Amino acid sequence: MTNAGIFAHRQYQGLIKNGAELTVIVPVPWSPPAPIASLHPEWKQFAEIGYPLQRVYDGITVYHPRISNFKPSRLVRKSYAERFIDCVVQFFKEHKITLDPTKDIFYSQWLPGSALVQQAAHKLGVKSAILSIGDDVALWPNSSEANLRQFDKVFTEADLRFACAKYLGNQSNKLIGKNLPFTMVGWGVNYDLFKPATIAEKKELRVQYSIPDDKVVVLNVGTAGIRKGWLDLFDALAEVKKTNSNFLLVAVFSGTPELDFNQEAAKRGLTDHLLSLHDQPPAILNKLYNLADIFCLPSHAEGMANVVIEAMSSGIAVVTTTVGGHPEIIETGVNGILVPPQQPAVLAESLLTVINDEHYRQKLGIAAREFIVTKWGNFTDNAKVLYDHFTEALKK
Repeated sequence: MTNAGIFAHRQYQGLIKNGAELTVIVPVPWSPPAPIASLHPEWKQFAEIGYPLQRVYDGITVYHPRISNFKPSRLVRKSYAERFIDCVVQFFKEHKITLDPTKDIFYSQWLPGSALVQQAAHKLGVKSAILSIGDDVALWPNSSEANLRQFDKVFTEADLRFACAKYLGNQSNKLIGKNLPFTMVGWGVNYDLFKPATIAEKKELRVQYSIPDDKVVVLNVGTAGIRKGWLDLFDALAEVKKTNSNFLLVAVFSGTPELDFNQEAAKRGLTDHLLSLHDQPPAILNKLYNLADIFCLPSHAEGMANVVIEAMSSGIAVVTTTVGGHPEIIETGVNGILVPPQQPAVLAESLLTVINDEHYRQKLGIAAREFIVTKWGNFTDNAKVLYDHFTEALKK
């Protein structure tokens, strides 16, 4: 799971650089040792992952205390929420950590999980802070009445509310019919890592991936789901091909695929225009941006897509949809192009424009890079906003 939560992890590094003493706790369900673990699918799943009690990742110690998880479930008297909270309380007891309400705060991202963290915080007498990041606002509360009630509770009872896009905070208030204060804290980006490539560097990268110099490379990075707009992108490029066929789509995708990329490309006559790279480690993503000319993420829904920010920081032309917080960072024709979601014909027009016009691509990429460096900031800069708000809240 080294890629999961990578953006939160970078934010943690930013908090540490701003002076925070940080303890990262990721509780996981308990499972018995083999061969007993094989007696139940859930036990087997967590036993195979093999979470250590603690590990160090990029210099940050991550603890994995165990949530009681006995089977059969009908014999367990406490709910999962109660067992999660017991696990967190026990963690502090076992590590002899005494929490101080004037110095300590529980901070969590992803609101469904934040609900449990918040309950644990209040049971232990400390404040809680939450960060909404995307689907926790766009999908989770809309999926059932119970989830909406839980969403209302966690958003209302949080001592501090943050969102990685203004859209998410505003949408949260709209969902619950309230006007609660929140602070926008954007995901930062390492703009010293995600930076434009020289002509020589780009040529070298293209040699590594056997991509001809004259090809216009369109890159997309995302999970392998329909909601990321992959089919819209295939449809749009099939239309582009009728006018200009000198392009290559580089597809980087993770997770269980909801579509067969090669099959969808073949249906549209794009087999020779597709390079599927599947899941790639974060350590080489900057190189993938550097071999591209255009980044295109035609998502149906987002909070604030970090890949869009990384692409802008890398100085390439970005074409994405008007969803989530994207309009907060992209002005069409200035530092990127926004198109409505699920409209392949409109997407095709925009892609054709940037594929045909190298000067326009460069102009958009330069402006995108300038916006990120001068206005958006890196993880350390943006984490300072969090740290300062934590400090102020703890004084009260």
